[in-house]
Amino acid sequence: MRVFYENGIVVQDGIKEVILDPVRPMPGSIVSHGHMDHLTEGGVMTPETLEILKIRKRSSKGTVLPYNQEREVNGFRVRLRDAGHVFGSAMIRVDDVLYTGDVNPEGGVTCGKAVPERCSTLVIEATYGRPYLNFPPKHIVESDLLNWVEFELSEGPVALGGYEFGKAQELIALVNRLKVEVAVTDRIAEIADAYRKGGMKLQYRRISELSEGERKDPRVYVLPRGWLRPPLEESVSWLGQVGLRTAYCSGWCTIFDFTRSYGLDAQFPLSDHADFDDLIAFVAESRPKRVYTVYSHPVELAKEIERRLRIPAHPLNVKRST
Repeated sequence: MRVFYENGIVVQDGIKEVILDPVRPMPGSIVSHGHMDHLTEGGVMTPETLEILKIRKRSSKGTVLPYNQEREVNGFRVRLRDAGHVFGSAMIRVDDVLYTGDVNPEGGVTCGKAVPERCSTLVIEATYGRPYLNFPPKHIVESDLLNWVEFELSEGPVALGGYEFGKAQELIALVNRLKVEVAVTDRIAEIADAYRKGGMKLQYRRISELSEGERKDPRVYVLPRGWLRPPLEESVSWLGQVGLRTAYCSGWCTIFDFTRSYGLDAQFPLSDHADFDDLIAFVAESRPKRVYTVYSHPVELAKEIERRLRIPAHPLNVKRST
C-alpha cells in the first residue's frame, strides 16, 4: 500500500487507486468535509457535506455515504467516521489506511467527536502541528466567550466573527444558550439552514430581515471574519453606527493579536481543529505502524511524532491553505 500526494492524498495498492480530498473534481474520489480547501464535487461524501456542496458550490454532484457504513470505492473498502471538525466532516478509512482530514477529538456543539482507531497507516493533518500550538480547555473558552457576550450586551449589540461555515454555526449554537437573539448574514443563514435540515435546533434571524427600528436592539451578530473591520459591505454599513462591541473566535488567537490588527474589543481561541497535544495523543491511541503528516506544519509534526512516539513519520509534499 502506497500513500503519496498528487493533487490530493493518493492511496494506491497495485493497480487500485483512490484519491482523497482532490484539488479538482474527480469521479470515485472521497471528500472529507465542506471547507473550500477540501470541497470538490463528484466524490463520495457524507450526506451533510453534500448539502454544504449544494450551497457553497451550487452542485449536487456527489455520492452519499453515511457515517460508519461501508462501501467499495475503486476496489477499496471505505468507511467514513465523524471527524469532529464541522457539520458532516469525516475521517476516511480506506482498507487499513486512516486519513483524518481536519480533525478534532474534542468535537463541538454542532458536530460529534473524532475517535482514534487502530490502523496500519495514519495520514493526519498538521494545522496546529507545532508544540507551542495548544489551546485552553474548550469548555473554559466557551464559558469565557459567553460571559463576555452577556456582559457586553448590557451596553448594546455585540458582533462575533468567524468562518462562515463551521465556526459561525458553532457561535450561533453557543449564543443560543443565553436565550438572546442572534442575527446573521444571508450566507451564514443559508448554511445554517442545512444544519436545521440535519436536525440541529439553531435559532437565528437574517440581518437583511431586520427593520431600521430594530437595528440598535441588544442582540448578537455573527459575521464573517472579514466583516469585523471596516469598510463594511454597503448593505450592512449601518452596523458601524450602532456601537458594536466586537470579538473574533479562532484557534489562531492563541498566538496572534487580532484585537490590534483588526481593532477589536476581544478575541477567543475557539478552534474546530485538534491542537498539538491532541494530535500527538490521537497518533498514540491509533497505534499506526507509519504516519504521514499533511497541511500547514507537516515537517514539524512528523519530527515530533518520531521523537516522542518512536513511530516512523513522514511529511507529504502538500502546498495548500487551511
